[in-house]
Amino acid sequence: MEKTMQMALVYETLLCSPGMAENVKLDMRVSRKALLLLAAALESQLKGQAGAAPAVTDYFGSETVEELEKMVSDILLKSELSGLHSKLKTLQIG
Repeated sequence: MEKTMQMALVYETLLCSPGMAENVKLDMRVSRKALLLLAAALESQLKGQAGAAPAVTDYFGSETVEELEKMVSDILLKSELSGLHSKLKTLQIG
């Protein structure tokens, strides 16, 4: 529990630093394979399991988590992987 509180303090301090709320424009080339993996990893982390160890997102506000969820959606849409990602999610659930 103490370690969790320490990590929360570290993230809180970092997130309050000047410039952290500013938008950043990225121009990069990434394979669709990497984007699909990134989207799956982010969604998995954002869901969080009840009773599991604290996730990094536990230290962020809901606004930041929503921003990440939108980013995942945009990444999939722009890379034309939305359909494939949806199909893969149904296979994991079923």
